[in-house]
Amino acid sequence: MLEQARALGRAGRLAEAERAYRGVLAQAPDCVQAAAALARLLTAGGRAAEAEVLVRPFTQGEAAWHEALSARAAALKALDRKPESLADYARAAQLNPTSGVAAHNVASGLGDAGRDREAAAEAERAFSLGLDAPETWLVYGRALQGLRRFEKAQTAFRTAVTKRPGYADALRDLGQLIWMRSGDAALALAPINAALDAARSQPALGPVLSGVKIRLLNHIAGEEEALAFAQAALAAAPGDLRLALETAALSLSVAPERSRDLCASVLARSPRDQSARRTMAHAHLALGEASAAAQIAEHLLAENPIDQEAAAALATARRLAGDERYRDLWDYGALVRAQTIDTPRGWSTLDAYLGDLRVALADLHALQAHPVEQSVRGGTQTSQNLLASEHPAIRAFFEAIEGPIGAYRAAVGIGDDMFRGRNRGGHRVLGAWSVRLRPGGFHVDHIHPQGWISSACYIDVPQALGAGEDDRAGWLRFGAPPIPTRPALEAEHFVRPQPGLLALFPSYMWHGTVPFGGDQVRTTIAFDVVPD
Repeated sequence: MLEQARALGRAGRLAEAERAYRGVLAQAPDCVQAAAALARLLTAGGRAAEAEVLVRPFTQGEAAWHEALSARAAALKALDRKPESLADYARAAQLNPTSGVAAHNVASGLGDAGRDREAAAEAERAFSLGLDAPETWLVYGRALQGLRRFEKAQTAFRTAVTKRPGYADALRDLGQLIWMRSGDAALALAPINAALDAARSQPALGPVLSGVKIRLLNHIAGEEEALAFAQAALAAAPGDLRLALETAALSLSVAPERSRDLCASVLARSPRDQSARRTMAHAHLALGEASAAAQIAEHLLAENPIDQEAAAALATARRLAGDERYRDLWDYGALVRAQTIDTPRGWSTLDAYLGDLRVALADLHALQAHPVEQSVRGGTQTSQNLLASEHPAIRAFFEAIEGPIGAYRAAVGIGDDMFRGRNRGGHRVLGAWSVRLRPGGFHVDHIHPQGWISSACYIDVPQALGAGEDDRAGWLRFGAPPIPTRPALEAEHFVRPQPGLLALFPSYMWHGTVPFGGDQVRTTIAFDVVPD
């Protein structure tokens, strides 16, 4: 019966496979192979929480099975419980020390944690154990990129693509790294163009690769070129839901009715698709249909009370409708606060510390162009998660911000709303990175979907910074949505940067920067905080 369940799974008959696995477990509750396989099936089907509960009993104590540990680790990773996931992957590798797959899983988990040096070493161990999978080359390439070994990272991404010519994730990372190293759009797009040409005889692969090119084009060449390509790709594969959503999102500015129609067609086939529902809310905003947008956002928040994207859409819809309740979410006076970071131990003054931190960060900004699918334009962003840095000045930064984070939490207080309701217990920094904007650079207005508290800490501030209300060049701004609205909504609140100033605010608030001139750079560190 176990083999029958596996065969059903391989055949794509997933509901039947699930019933078969449950039948095995009903007859043999201790069958770890059935539990692990069913957990993987559930995780792949978006039911990771159920999978984790199912397989957990097989992972406890000294009798834990490596298959069960790996299955639970995959479920935990899908639930964004990455530290626990890595711990289970590590235990599985200890129980199965000759497995290249187990070593790969540990490397992947270390990469997720920003521990690039360890991730690269573990990927190399997987290779030494005989694993030569494209997925491992991708993990290896990402770790090397985090270590700023860019040429070797690019080679690793190319190896992944060579081993699987239609590997979308590797093609995306390869194109992005070429772009960031060179700033040359033609060079960056060459790998995905070659993959699309090679995939002409594989109709199922075309839409997936087209999605990669759309995202690369959007951030390298701009929305107009991305939309033109998306429309052509959708015409070639009119039933593809992902291409329909990509086209809908890119059409918001020029054809919001088309966006709404495309979202409706996706939702008719996949009513619970969250991306389609969010994009539909954005289409309503672009058409001035605030109440319809608010209704969608409220439903999304009812399903997930910490949905940062839904909160941003709801606040935007309420503001558009003249509903003052939007200030419950966007209470700038109470929820946007800025104060100077502490001077960390080992430095006599904050100026001395910031000087050393500038030098440390300058070494990390070795690329030429902004990353793909991030908010930076006209600047660079570090590839390394700064939490994993070994540089004393960077490590000290996390000491310097702890006091201001605590003061911020105390000031905003505890309450029943979606932001203050999470202000209990401890907290942890989820990830940290540095951005260096060149003159003319800026951040597109955006939110942080995985965060609770977001930030901007100013390390290097240009002299060309605006001085006041009539000139806010280089300032941090809040409240201007990146999506079109009818009527247009402008920024409502601003923070003027100064060296050592840390601005903290809810992750669901639209925030961006005003472009600046001059001949000096603007360097920041940003991070997200989540409850712990």
